[in-house]
Amino acid sequence: MWFRKLFSRKKTSKESKNPTVGQGIAYLYLIISLQVIFVLGLMFVIISIGKVLMTPLWLLALVFFTVVAGCGYIYRIAKRKLKRFTAALKQVGLESRNYEISLMGGMLTMRIEQAPPLLDHNSNRLVGPNSLGNPDS
Repeated sequence: MWFRKLFSRKKTSKESKNPTVGQGIAYLYLIISLQVIFVLGLMFVIISIGKVLMTPLWLLALVFFTVVAGCGYIYRIAKRKLKRFTAALKQVGLESRNYEISLMGGMLTMRIEQAPPLLDHNSNRLVGPNSLGNPDS
């Protein structure tokens, strides 16, 4: 009896957890950053084991600080552009417009369409399919 409990699967809930687009993009960036960290770690191990005695310490320090400064510079530029982008999106006012978002060179495309209003804002009559926003018909 106890042996069967070791290999039994736990029952999952009936609710399906659908991943969102944001989670997918976050996982993509997480995988890319882990690969970059792995390559940099591998480079560090190779340099430290094979060449540390032949490479001057000041050169390794210079390369390290150059990489850190470059990453900081790219981070500041990206942060500044993100602030400008969010400010521009706030000024556009996309409440009543259809728009399309394309990321990663068109690999991920999302179209957001707004439904037409069901009530005319000037009166209490319903807007029909032939009179979308046209008060004369």
